[in-house]
Amino acid sequence: MAIYLTNDDVRKLLPMDAAVDVLDDLFRQESAGLVENIPRKRRRFEGGGSGTLMGGVILGSKAYAVRNSYQSLLHDTDTGKLQAVIEPSAVAWIRTGAASGVATKYMASPDASVVGCIGTGRQALTQLQAMLAVRPISLIKVYSRSPEKREAFAQEMAQQLATNVQAVDSTEACLSGSQIVVTITNSKTPVFDGAHLDPGTHVNAAGGNSYARCEIDDTTITRSSVVAVDNLDQAKMECGELIAAADRGVFRWGQAVELHQIVSGQLSGRPTPDAITLFESQGIGTEDTACYAYVLRQARELGIGTQLPF
Repeated sequence: MAIYLTNDDVRKLLPMDAAVDVLDDLFRQESAGLVENIPRKRRRFEGGGSGTLMGGVILGSKAYAVRNSYQSLLHDTDTGKLQAVIEPSAVAWIRTGAASGVATKYMASPDASVVGCIGTGRQALTQLQAMLAVRPISLIKVYSRSPEKREAFAQEMAQQLATNVQAVDSTEACLSGSQIVVTITNSKTPVFDGAHLDPGTHVNAAGGNSYARCEIDDTTITRSSVVAVDNLDQAKMECGELIAAADRGVFRWGQAVELHQIVSGQLSGRPTPDAITLFESQGIGTEDTACYAYVLRQARELGIGTQLPF
């Protein structure tokens, strides 16, 4: 029988280090031809409401899931039976960070220890948790437009992450000396000047999953030796900065690689120590599905969840 799992259940069952491992395995399965992503579709309805539909199939995990804005349905691919109904927002929050973690694992300098984070909203937490899960981070610099918000965020993160977190007063200061840069905003215009990136920097652009958003400028894109996306088809629909750069002729989609190609070793995520690398994260349905399958296994082992009458 199927079980129901809440967002609180998910937060207990899916720590960041486990989420990074789950997505690492997902991308390896994708390179083996065992994964099919269902790109996100957004709909607005006549009554004023809106909804999202996305999902994916992961044959190695025997998992098939469909997510809408409020619930996700997880099925077993062997039997076709419903296995779980899961609230989706906690998984989306955690796996967004975990995807950046996987990209950082394979694309950032192995000894990267300084992170610059632009954006101090709720989503920034899981980004920073993921960086700590894959690299020996000793300093995190954070910037947002509000001095009060970035100071409060730095203090909260220093306590929560047990590491050195400092608020800085400009994007230049945030980038200077940072081997990893994270952007996690909803900006419609670039949030930093790519000319200020140090050689060898890895950038996770994690905030923009709409053609109307644009955190990263053309300079960052053109300076990047590797531009990776989690799914090329979805990036062509949602990655605002790459769509705009392609329209202006400063970027070609043939330059982009999918993250699974790097994780599986088909391509190098860091061709030289001084290379600037860029991961454009959209958040895809197969990432959700992989996390749902893991959460379900953990829930059954620990007896967590509400039994459903079907």
